[in-house]
Amino acid sequence: MTFSKCTKTNKANAVTVYTRVNEHPDVFRVESGLLFCNYCDLTVEWRHKSIVDSHCLRKKHLTQKKIYEDNQSKKNQKILETTLLAANSKREVIEELIKAFASANIPIEKINHLLPFFKKYLKEGDAIPQAQLYVNSTYMKKCFREILKPVMPQLIHVSCLAHILNLIGETWRELPQFLLLKTFLAKIKEAFVKSPARRNRYITHLKMNGIGSSRKIPLPNQTRWNNVGVITIYIYFISIYAKEFVQDLDFFQQQNKPVFPFIEGRLQQLTAFIESNTTAPYFGPEIENIIRQHLFNPDDFYSIFRQTFQVAYNKFSAHISNHSAHSLFYACQVFNSQYIHLGDIQIKDIRHYSAIIELDNPSDSLLCEWSIYCGLTELEFNENLDETNLNNYWKNLSVHLPILFNIALDYI
Repeated sequence: MTFSKCTKTNKANAVTVYTRVNEHPDVFRVESGLLFCNYCDLTVEWRHKSIVDSHCLRKKHLTQKKIYEDNQSKKNQKILETTLLAANSKREVIEELIKAFASANIPIEKINHLLPFFKKYLKEGDAIPQAQLYVNSTYMKKCFREILKPVMPQLIHVSCLAHILNLIGETWRELPQFLLLKTFLAKIKEAFVKSPARRNRYITHLKMNGIGSSRKIPLPNQTRWNNVGVITIYIYFISIYAKEFVQDLDFFQQQNKPVFPFIEGRLQQLTAFIESNTTAPYFGPEIENIIRQHLFNPDDFYSIFRQTFQVAYNKFSAHISNHSAHSLFYACQVFNSQYIHLGDIQIKDIRHYSAIIELDNPSDSLLCEWSIYCGLTELEFNENLDETNLNNYWKNLSVHLPILFNIALDYI
């Protein structure tokens, strides 16, 4: 009997006001140790469960609950309508602004200089983003279809290739196997990038103690050493195989350079690089040595490396294969004399480049210039053409090939 009584007392003592709140989520709240009903705004005796349950079943409580929920629903609906209205208003401002800039023949990039004025004097000024945010945006594509295309039928919306490469990079960053590396870099950023003072104190401490290396030596437990080895291997892999993406990213981000004739070649080279590594059985002696130094089996990592290239290839194919300017990239290679003069006879057929409107139905004069251009001797074309000297190359041909020169300047 004594044991049973003790158990009952302990059970009663275990019940608190918060127990009742947990039993009826969102119905009650605690203020100063008292149990308040959210709907009736009244205190309820919480020590006896039957009293709390009885209150929840009362007609007045149920009526107040319904009124509260109806008001909350109306409030949420109003917030949703306000949010949608604001989004529509923002989109309308952007679309009208793009239309105005296009009509006035003002480059979108000039908008950055006007942003301070817009934000200060216009009611919807904060809705206008910076110029680089327009690239690949849904409203930009809508403006192209509904506003720009009707007034400029020859216009082509070219999705930013640098943006596509960034999307490919995101596939590596989000790969589950690289989560350890992602966490490691986040911790470094948290400890040093976001706290320069801490970083400076750390470097000062190393120098004062005669330590030349800035690496922090981890404690020698097996789990941590394994993590360090895996992180090291991943870093080596990325540092070696991400170079191709970085080089192409730098190429596509060049401004005021005639890069268009070289885009197709770059894309073909990048496609071959990614595709070949999706099935590569070996990733080079440097990677293999690093893996073996940390006492791992190279084959275990090679399957992960192939997977990284597979997800990159999937993303690359999804965007590049359906790119709106893909046929134009191919056609514009003709303005690179190396492509014309180092290729086979089929490459010199002007009909292959009908994506360039001026070459689709060429005049006799243009055909004459085309035959001259295709017949240039090795001494007359530059074997070292790139985006740095292509403009000057065509300017030198302007006297002999004036029609082709004007077409080339429009496209390169």
